[in-house]
Amino acid sequence: MHWIDWLVLIIFLGYTIWDGTRHGKKSENIEGFFLANRSMPWWAMGLSVMATQASAITFIGTTGQAYVEDMRFVQIYLAVPFAMIILCTTLVPFFNKLQNFSAYEVLEERFGLATRLFTSLLFLLSRGLGLGIIIAAPSYVLALLLGIPLSTTILIIGITATLYTMVGGISGVIRTDVKQMAVMLFGLGFCFFWIQTELPDNISFSDSLYLAGTLGKLDALDLSFDITEKYNIWTGVIAALFLMLSYFGTDQSQVQRYLTAKSLKDARKSLLLTAYAKIPMQFFILLLGVMLYVFYIFGAAPITFRSVEPVADRPQVEQQGKQLQRNYEALHKKRQQTAQDLLQRKTPKNADQFRQADKKLQQVREAELERQEKITQSSLNDTNYILPYFILNEIPIGIIGLIVAGIFAAALSSIDSELNALATISIVDWLKRLDPHDRGETWYLKFSRFTTVFWGILATLAALALGETRSIIELVNKIGSYFYGSILGVFVLLLWVKRANGVGALSGLISGMATVFLFDRIYQQPNTDAWSLVMPWTEVPEGHSKAIEYLWLNPLGTTVVVLVGISISVFWKRFKK
Repeated sequence: MHWIDWLVLIIFLGYTIWDGTRHGKKSENIEGFFLANRSMPWWAMGLSVMATQASAITFIGTTGQAYVEDMRFVQIYLAVPFAMIILCTTLVPFFNKLQNFSAYEVLEERFGLATRLFTSLLFLLSRGLGLGIIIAAPSYVLALLLGIPLSTTILIIGITATLYTMVGGISGVIRTDVKQMAVMLFGLGFCFFWIQTELPDNISFSDSLYLAGTLGKLDALDLSFDITEKYNIWTGVIAALFLMLSYFGTDQSQVQRYLTAKSLKDARKSLLLTAYAKIPMQFFILLLGVMLYVFYIFGAAPITFRSVEPVADRPQVEQQGKQLQRNYEALHKKRQQTAQDLLQRKTPKNADQFRQADKKLQQVREAELERQEKITQSSLNDTNYILPYFILNEIPIGIIGLIVAGIFAAALSSIDSELNALATISIVDWLKRLDPHDRGETWYLKFSRFTTVFWGILATLAALALGETRSIIELVNKIGSYFYGSILGVFVLLLWVKRANGVGALSGLISGMATVFLFDRIYQQPNTDAWSLVMPWTEVPEGHSKAIEYLWLNPLGTTVVVLVGISISVFWKRFKK
């Protein structure tokens, strides 16, 4: 990057640390540190909730996924408005009435200490695992953008977020999230604007949409019912509803936002802001990925958006790479010409020729990616490098620094929230609850900051140890799906099953987690017919595993927890008699 871009980035990081830490002076006790003395405005909470979810993973991974595939990923967010309405009428007033610190405190009175501790432990495990990925994922591409070692990028992100979260607490987190959200949205908006500016003069926005639609890139809805498919409308409305209910209703990193509200009305308004804005924002990010695809129909695009070092002692592999490059360049010109022909005469024949040219080009890209995998001996793709490549090679000097700052902002806005939530659960649900001595507010405040640093260091070390993954956005959702369904099931028992008791709730929670991991284990066996376990009346294609996709692990876990919880509760009551 140019020195001007470096200056912009350094100013942004310096301002973020200053802005986040200056609010720490108002934290005189753990209520101020973890809940901002329940004084935050609804719009700040709402933007913070959105900033936490709109992480660098969303910024980078979602655009890349739309580029490589299409816009069907937006379907998993169709459940967000429904989830928010349900939560506004159930868990939000429930938490607001109790004025608790953590989402899991409420479980102890009804189900006992063991259920509370085990549920909070699941949160610590899920978020502890996910936090390392949230730091590592953007670090790979930021290292590429900045031209610095990966470890340095990870340390910058981890230390910055830990520092201002440790000092500023939840107030610093929310207030910096608002500014970070603004920087991130500017970056996305400018990229979209610049694509339209740099397209050939004879290519309008409607032309771009037409070309994308011809290739199926604008496909956003799949009405087929298939629980082995990641993205269809049923997965988005049913399976993802359980994920969103659990994430926004039982995940401490989200619950802690509306626990800081001045009133129940403000808490509801903060969630409804997400309900209205989440789908349009995700749609726009996906559309940006599609527009990037159209941009590189006419612009010079590499065969892959990441490269590997040449292999001097394997000339045959290198010769194959050179041949693929020549084929790619010829096919790129052909696709560009067929695109122009299609826009001049929108006939079925021209559309078919354009699709065939694009298909052949993608086959060459896939062959090059396979060649790279043989060189590196690992499973790699370039999904997460597409947007960074565009930023580095197409965006003007000065703006690059601001957009890279937006990626940093997206990463920091997710990390700070998780750190604060992990510290809250560690102190409130474990240390303070199990410590027989009252050590005073000053001691707990100091230890809360120490715990924040502990989780920050642990997450940074985990990020240094992690490798890359094919789709960072999917991996985070998948990790959450291991835990969220079962945790949601416990809260369903709490709110709506009067006969449920502690033995039933804990047994259901353990059974739900075991079932989810069992199904996921089956899914990872390539020749296992897992489909026959859940839908035995359907045919399974030969040699194909029809296991359920990860989003369906959420309703599976919830259902098992509720059914086992009710059964064990009834049995236990009869046994006690």
